Amino acid sequence: MTIRLRPLVLSANFGDEATGPRGAAGETLDDSDEAHCMFCGMSSGCWHRFVVPARRSHECVAACVLCYLCRHLERPRIDEEAAVVWLPEMSQPALNVTMREIHLQLRALGEDLHDAGRLRLDTPERLRLYYARSALSARAAAAASRLGTDKPSELAGGLCRLSPGAYANRAKLLDGVRLLPLGRFYAGNKDVYPEIVDSWREISKPPPGLAPVRPALPSRV
Repeated sequence: MTIRLRPLVLSANFGDEATGPRGAAGETLDDSDEAHCMFCGMSSGCWHRFVVPARRSHECVAACVLCYLCRHLERPRIDEEAAVVWLPEMSQPALNVTMREIHLQLRALGEDLHDAGRLRLDTPERLRLYYARSALSARAAAAASRLGTDKPSELAGGLCRLSPGAYANRAKLLDGVRLLPLGRFYAGNKDVYPEIVDSWREISKPPPGLAPVRPALPSRV
């Protein structure tokens, strides 16, 4: 199946959420494995939200949790869920897919999805994931030096103060700026990200008799 992906641009709330069936967490829940994110192309798992990809558009498309974060920098706990980084050599969808794989592997190993400062066990596989995540997180300093902050909430405030014309041009204004998922996603006061990652793990399980294929993680950023 060929999926025509939509551009993923960092955004703040301008009323682009679509009305749809709502789950207990206040988000759109779907038990179907067929739902794919229209921004990164990955299966959404048990959670997706419908958004309008462009202002003045009436078309709704599904977004996975990581791409949804990029569309909603105004979320109440966004600074716990993500960080702003400077990473011009990697697109936002590629970064989301990379972090998704890191989180999938950490979850399979019984490690925390967010950076708790240490690993439960210092094995080579765990250390590889830890250093890949740390290398990406270190790019927050470069973002802060360029923007004056690495906090998504402060970037959201700046976006909301832009004129309509400047906001429409934000892809150029923020060229090279990315949102790094930190391994949390809150529905109210509950972090539901582990449940979402578990649903991804179920989807990614290979058929019986086949070994899983895992993409290579960046060794240097």
